[in-house]
Amino acid sequence: MEYSKKCPFCKESRLENNRLASLPTNETILFQNENIFVPVDISPICLGHILIVSNKHFLNFYEMPKNIKDDVIKIKENITRLYKEIYNTDVLFFEHGSAKSGHAGASIDHAHLHCVPYRVNIKDTLDEILGEPINCDILSSYNFKNEFSYIYLESKDIGKIIYKVDKLPSQFLREILSKKLDDDDYLWQEKCTSSKSINNLKQTITDLKGKISI
Repeated sequence: MEYSKKCPFCKESRLENNRLASLPTNETILFQNENIFVPVDISPICLGHILIVSNKHFLNFYEMPKNIKDDVIKIKENITRLYKEIYNTDVLFFEHGSAKSGHAGASIDHAHLHCVPYRVNIKDTLDEILGEPINCDILSSYNFKNEFSYIYLESKDIGKIIYKVDKLPSQFLREILSKKLDDDDYLWQEKCTSSKSINNLKQTITDLKGKISI
């Protein structure tokens, strides 16, 4: 099936891919304010897979201004608490942080931070492929134009780390995480209309709707 060539996270074309795939649209947005919105991923890697997305178009979270980063920090705290209550897990946050179009495995050139219940460790695999990471909080630097692409991971036991990278295969982290979960079907464009993906999307809406706030 063909998907929109417009940015799926910018306001004028938001949720267009959901409509084209005959998936739930407005109900997938769990929270929104003037800076960010939180949708359920169009093709959840697992139950509970959601995104934190900037309303304004940025390539990555590292280069966002302070007011947006402050909202992201607050919403992450809320999501962390909810996942512990609802899924009895910690949260794995990750980002394909592209500094150039298509770098770092990003398939969409609009900053979006993935949030998934943390059940498998992918750091050892990334260390083997990408080398040693460095400690870095992508939300701690303000008004900074990022000049390098990165892979970002954050969890309670990993901490906050980045791997500096250039070009990587599209949906690089989705593939690694999916395979760790014994699922070889990772491309969202193909997986989003599968019954398993649709069930995870709808159940995540049920689990989290009306519960995410700042």
